[in-house]
Parts: sequence; C-alpha cells; structure tokens
Amino acid sequence: MPDVDVLVVGAGPAGCVAALEAQRAGPDLDVVLLERDRAVGSPVRCAEGVGDAGLREFANPDGASWVARRITRVIFLAPDDTEVKVAERDVGWILDRTRFDAFLAAEAVAAGVQLHVGTEATGMTRMDGRWVVTTRGPGGSDTYRARMVIAADGVETMVGRWAGLDTRVPARDMESCAQYVVQGIDFDPSAIYLQFGDRIAPGGYAWLFPKGPDVANVGLGIVALKSGGKSARQYLDDWMTRRYPHGARLGYTVGGVIVHPTIRNTATDGVLVAGDAAHMVNPLSGGGIVNAMKAGRLAGRTAAQAIAQGDTSARRLGTYHDAWMRMLGEDHLKYYRLKQALERLDDGFYDGLARTVNAIPEAKRTLGRIFAHALVRHPQLIPVAARFFV
Repeated sequence: MPDVDVLVVGAGPAGCVAALEAQRAGPDLDVVLLERDRAVGSPVRCAEGVGDAGLREFANPDGASWVARRITRVIFLAPDDTEVKVAERDVGWILDRTRFDAFLAAEAVAAGVQLHVGTEATGMTRMDGRWVVTTRGPGGSDTYRARMVIAADGVETMVGRWAGLDTRVPARDMESCAQYVVQGIDFDPSAIYLQFGDRIAPGGYAWLFPKGPDVANVGLGIVALKSGGKSARQYLDDWMTRRYPHGARLGYTVGGVIVHPTIRNTATDGVLVAGDAAHMVNPLSGGGIVNAMKAGRLAGRTAAQAIAQGDTSARRLGTYHDAWMRMLGEDHLKYYRLKQALERLDDGFYDGLARTVNAIPEAKRTLGRIFAHALVRHPQLIPVAARFFV
C-alpha cells in the first residue's frame, strides 16, 4: 500500500493542472495522477472552444501544435436563421483536446508527477487520518494511502461522493449533448456559430466550432426535461439535415454538461473537488476548460500548502472553496440567474431581437452594444438584466 502525499483522480485540464501545481508548490511531495481512460485527452467529449485571456494564463497558443483554429468572430443565429454577426475581435481558440490534454499531462510529468493511465479509482475510505483509495489498472488492483486527494474526475464524479460531499445535479441543470465532426460544409472558418430556439435545442443551444477550413465540431445540448422525449442526437440529426445536409459526418460523441452553480462545499477532510466534478462550469455557456484549469491551479496549491502546514482538515481546506467563490463561483451564480430568466423567452422574441440588433452597423455590433440596444428596444429584457445584477 504505497503512501503518497497528493493523489489526483482524473487527468483532464483540472487534474493535470492540479497535479502540476501541487508538485511545483511542494517539490519533495509524492504526487500521483490517475487517468481512467487509456490515453490522456481521449475520447474528446466537448466542443473544444476556449477564451484567449483565460488560456494564456496556462499556455501560449501562438503556433502551438494543440491549437486547431483561432477564432475572431461570433455569429448568432436566431431560431428563424437570421444571422447576427458580432464585430471582429480576439475571441478565442478551438483546441485539439487530444493534444492539449496530453501537453498538460506532459508538463506535470516533467515536473515530477507520476502519471498512470488506464487506472480507475474504484473506492475510497478514511483510515488513520489518510484516504485509502483502491484502484484497478493494467496490472490489476492496487491501493494508495493519500494525505490529500483531489477529485477531478469530471461530470460522473465518484470521489466527491465517497468523501461525503453532495455532488448531485438537479435534472433541470444537466444538459444532454451530442456532437459530430463534420467535413465538407460551408462556414466562416474564423467564426463560431451559436443558434438558440426551442425547436432546435430546448433548454440549450446548437453550435458550430471550426476545426479547419472545411471541418468543424457541430453539436447541440438540450435539457432532457424539455425535450419532449427526443434525444440530443435526434435533435442534432434534425439540425444537421436542415442546415448541413451534405456534410460528411466523420466522428460522433455524446456526453453531459452541468449547467448548475458550484456545489455548496468543495472541500472536506483531505479532499478537494475541482472542475466539472464540482460543477465549476459557466451555467450560461456550458464552457468549463479554463474554469477547470483555474480550479486545478487553486486546488494543487492549496493541497501543497495544507500538507506543509500539517493541517488537511476540512476547516483548513475550506479556504479553497472561499477562494474559488471569490474568483468565479459568485459570477457563476449570476450567470445561472440570467440563464433561468432567458429560458422564459420564446423563439419569437429571439427572432425579433435579431432583426432589431442587425440595425446596428456591424463594425459597432459588440456584445455590450447588442445587450444595451436590446434593453432599450425590448423592455421585457429589463427584468433579465435586473436579475443578473442583483
């Protein structure tokens, strides 16, 4: 039963950054990173888009092999297909998650982290002030005794539950997503496309994220409670048939996205929960890659500091939760309120809003101007703004 200082479960962006930061903060610590799948970064279960500023906190995307596309524009599509082009600016990047996650893992390993792929955590109990974690891997079963465990095991997290934390997601706040990799369709390769509408993606939205000049991630997310019994893939097939009937579907993935605020408690004795496992996702957009890395950085540093101080109690580790809420968690609560308000607006509202906004000259059609213009021309949006800022 090997003793380790920090055991990180899950080698996605949150887990890789957590392991790296724990090792950097405590060079003498034994840090172990476990990944259930046989390869870090595979299979890909997201649209792979990130904002520029957040990404640059962790890596330089300029010329990087793990970048698929630079994005400079957002194009919104109303339910009736009216396009609203937002003024060009540096929006972000489309990653190649297979390469990007592997890049993060390689950085952690280079710092001294031990990485084990194809190794799944199967159980966890508290014993003599440490967590005893059982695993199953290529060599069979194993057991670790860890001073600190960081749960970065994603939407389907079990580690947080084993530690006694409430990581449940209300059904109304879990989106079911489906996505194709599509080739041979026409789009602006420097733009992401987002389309809203109850007929298209009830409770969520559809997207196109370019991966190359004629290859894109095309997908959508829906709230099952509003879907009328249709699956996300059925909605996606209908959308594809209508908008991209001649596209070649090269790959397919499904998954879940949590659009719920951060869980009430992300820490307990010897355990921190980070990333999707802690619902650290923007509830409005469903974006979580940069959020996960920020949480991982905070979790790794907190774990190393707690070990150095000889105090891994829930009370000591509560500073992690407080710091996260100040950083992004409180903003996510506001986004969640905004999401709830927007859900009450019907397709006709969005169709009218798109036509109104298109009266703004395109060069001045920033997101801020669009929202301000909408408040003036559409008073029914005022309660939405009030709920957001209260």
